[in-house]
Amino acid sequence: MITVETLEKIRLFNGVPEEHLVAIKDMLRSQTFAKGDTIILENTNSDEMFILTEGKVIVTKELIKIAETVESREKVLATLSSDIFPTFGENGLLGSAPRTANVIANSDCTIYILNKTDYERFADQYLSSAYKIMINIASTLSQRLHDTDINLVKLATAFYIAVQR
Repeated sequence: MITVETLEKIRLFNGVPEEHLVAIKDMLRSQTFAKGDTIILENTNSDEMFILTEGKVIVTKELIKIAETVESREKVLATLSSDIFPTFGENGLLGSAPRTANVIANSDCTIYILNKTDYERFADQYLSSAYKIMINIASTLSQRLHDTDINLVKLATAFYIAVQR
């Protein structure tokens, strides 16, 4: 079972008082995944956010198919390890947009799940803490966007150099 002490280590919950973390802890449900299991499937809708507490996952994105005869391939974007209790799928708490990547268990994993309905109930009771969580989600997503921008520039530069030869 996840503890309040573990939740205090998670960036998403920075600034949330301990008594409010108890409420979050009570809303989380645990699920285990075997190596190779898909946790999040790209382009599907979901209203859940995940906390990795044991194991490793990989985040992948399907590459665009050039032709029907070309085999589908995926690019690994990140590997997340439970040693830092990473969160993923935060967009599930924000709206109903499709998932932007796949998340696949790279080992046997234990994950805690927070769904949007429970989060909204939490927000009704603890508005200031829900606000802090949203600020933390925005900060996390902003950092990911920044990292993506840097990688896009690197890719565009490499493509430009390759085309110029």
